[in-house]
Amino acid sequence: MNETVVIDTPEGIARYQMMVAITRLHIEVKTGMGSRASTLAFVKQAYGCPKGTKKGALEWMLNHYKATYGETFTLP
Repeated sequence: MNETVVIDTPEGIARYQMMVAITRLHIEVKTGMGSRASTLAFVKQAYGCPKGTKKGALEWMLNHYKATYGETFTLP
């Protein structure tokens, strides 16, 4: 049975966006693939990430997620 989840609060949307950014960085680091729109540039602009590499940004974002939401984000 399929279950639909609706995220309709500003906090929920912000959390989902952060989870997507972390997942995109993880995929790019793991596979070496890039994306049409720079995930690293987005993370720097949206979250103030000071790191200059995707791997560094991924580590920083995982720590930022934990500091923001009080739990560890589990990568796929």
